[in-house]
Amino acid sequence: MVLFSGTVRDHAEHRTGVTKLVYEAYAEQVEPRLTAIAEEARRRWPVGRLALLHRTGELGLGESSVVVVASSAHRGEAFDAARFCIDTLKATVPIWKRETWEGGEDWGLCAHDLVDVEDMKANQ
Repeated sequence: MVLFSGTVRDHAEHRTGVTKLVYEAYAEQVEPRLTAIAEEARRRWPVGRLALLHRTGELGLGESSVVVVASSAHRGEAFDAARFCIDTLKATVPIWKRETWEGGEDWGLCAHDLVDVEDMKANQ
């Protein structure tokens, strides 16, 4: 079993002294996109259980914001599936973060256009 937990850090792109993040999500699209990621991971690797979770709301330093768990009979396949899941989640799921840091508060600078899970196939 492989567990990835992304935590709130005290820095972000071009911003130091981050004290908190607030995550917002397009809720109607999150669950179908997470399901599509899990389905694609299951198609690619012989995984047992998969769990993908991204929190919303205000989070403080050190708190987990995103968790991916993948189990498989072989560790390599579990690692590959978990990495695919977190990378694809970040590229395809409509979740945004607002950062508070020493110099102010604003949306994260690393925002990008979302792609569909199917579009990730050629890149993986």
